[in-house]
Amino acid sequence: MNLLQGKSWFFNLIVMVAITAGAAFFITSDGFSARSQQVQFSDLSDADIDMILAVKNEMFEAKIRAN
Repeated sequence: MNLLQGKSWFFNLIVMVAITAGAAFFITSDGFSARSQQVQFSDLSDADIDMILAVKNEMFEAKIRAN
């Protein structure tokens, strides 16, 4: 009986390590794909910056109206 309990504990440990490794791989693979889509600030045009600032102002105004 002790031998079966020892195997069960070992199997649970292996499963937990596999799940943790799989989750870490999934999280890091998502992080790498997000980083590849980032744009350097110096590559933005003046129109892009104006659009970002306009959206920021609209979001701020919407937040004020919501409160």
